[in-house]
Amino acid sequence: MPKIAESDESRMIEACEAARREEKPNITKIAREFGVNRRNLQNRVRKGMQARTARKPVNKVLDRAQEEALTRWICQLIDWNMPPKPRLIEAWAIRSLARAGKPDQKVGKMWVYRFIKRLPQDLQLGPVNQRTKESKRIQAEDVGLLAHWYDLLKNLLKGVPARLVYNFDECGFRPGEGKNQRVVGRKNTRSGPDLAETERGENITALECIAADGWQMDPLFIFKSGGVFMEAWFDGSEDLPPSTMVGTSPNGWISDQLANQWLDYFIEATRNRTKRSERRILIFDGHGAHLTLEFLQKCEDNDILPFGFLPHSTHLCQPLDGKPFLSYKQHFRSLNNEISYWAGEPMGKAEFLRVIGPVRSKAFNQRIIRESFKDRGIYPVDASKVLSKLSNGWDTIPDLIAPDLRSYGSYTPSPPPANLSSSSVENTPPKSTEALQKNQGKLSKHADILTPKLQRNLERIFQHNRIAVDHLAMANDTIARIRAVQEPIQRSKTKRQIKGLSHTGILTTRDANRSIATRKAKEATAEKRRLARDYEKLYGCKPPPLVMQESEASIEAARVAQENGDFFFLDPEPMR
Repeated sequence: MPKIAESDESRMIEACEAARREEKPNITKIAREFGVNRRNLQNRVRKGMQARTARKPVNKVLDRAQEEALTRWICQLIDWNMPPKPRLIEAWAIRSLARAGKPDQKVGKMWVYRFIKRLPQDLQLGPVNQRTKESKRIQAEDVGLLAHWYDLLKNLLKGVPARLVYNFDECGFRPGEGKNQRVVGRKNTRSGPDLAETERGENITALECIAADGWQMDPLFIFKSGGVFMEAWFDGSEDLPPSTMVGTSPNGWISDQLANQWLDYFIEATRNRTKRSERRILIFDGHGAHLTLEFLQKCEDNDILPFGFLPHSTHLCQPLDGKPFLSYKQHFRSLNNEISYWAGEPMGKAEFLRVIGPVRSKAFNQRIIRESFKDRGIYPVDASKVLSKLSNGWDTIPDLIAPDLRSYGSYTPSPPPANLSSSSVENTPPKSTEALQKNQGKLSKHADILTPKLQRNLERIFQHNRIAVDHLAMANDTIARIRAVQEPIQRSKTKRQIKGLSHTGILTTRDANRSIATRKAKEATAEKRRLARDYEKLYGCKPPPLVMQESEASIEAARVAQENGDFFFLDPEPMR
């Protein structure tokens, strides 16, 4: 039977229900009406066949307990924010087979993908994309801190109209930088011809400011220059607003001086939008140029209330970092693609002001600006716009209520049970699935004397134990992997320098390791002599060889602990 897409399967189910409602269904007519295959519909209705995805495989490599343990562990890792890769699931399956006494048996290359497809539907598990992100941004995604920040913002904006809520930030452009795009080409080729990307020019910074009511301030563009303005920069810049500002800095980024000068323009541009005794709310990130004493004092003198985002949280909360800047950069890169496609001249600072006007008008309009404030939960203040994305998939932690046990009096523990057997092997709990199955096999031989109900309960206990053993083994494997990865991080890093052993400026690893070993041997010898001198001062005689051996063992244990990053170490047992 051919594979059927999910939408086709839903239509097939509806067609089957319609056919079963009729006493003598016309399969051809119903199949044509619902747009499904006639033969498949006939097999479903008259032969009772199921969809291929709904059939349970009869030749599964793992048994039910092993698959249940693996499914539970996948859910556990997802709850810990550590979703596993298919390769890791495959490795766990192979180890589960080895624990069950089948070390030579492996799973197939496509087994893991078939296993993912037949996971229970109620778990809603399946392949998803995992993107990389800066660690500081991930650490900033703290639901509690963000909720507190939104509470402060809500109190700040209570009764404040949208025209008084502003957000400003910088956006960087690299002339010549393009983007990937979809084109029409030959089907027998994996991709079309590559689009040439010109050499990227110097960084150009655009400072934009928007308000919650859809207003936009004229931009400030910062070029990399030593303070000189070239006439060619302004050729064809008539499409930009007349009050567009252009500044220079040594690296093309904003500086303290440019930030203060821009604030003067902001005060003047928003003066007519502010009534007497009203205060403007200016929301921005924690860039150093925005937090100078002169900048903050100028805000205080002009009835501007500055309010900063939490560190590294602008990708979540800042309106400009949403649709406006994303569209801004996409349109600019599309323009670079267009220039490269038609073999145009590479864009530089002289052409930037000429072409950025139409790009800016496409990226910013009143609707986009208002939606950017709304989508980030800034105006109107709605923390759920951001927090719901972070808390998605996390269950609410229930309140724990502990009963007062003092009224029950003191508790006297019962004595331990007597040993059932003198053999320590008999009383040792099984540590692998294979050992557990052997013990369960021994118990099953005597299960005939039990009632059928007790036999079913005993089988459920066996099933639960097999799942628990596999689950514990996967937990230990995960902990071992985490420790193996974090071991280099915990080691203490020395700042000692290796003396150069070559005049060419190149040092081989063989010479470096030999130099390190020589240095460690000298230090150990010096420490051994120091201990011998201290012993001789204290007891008036040289230390015996046995004491020196203990000292050497203690020094070695301390050295290993220090290299591994341990906070303490245990001396070896006394040799006396």
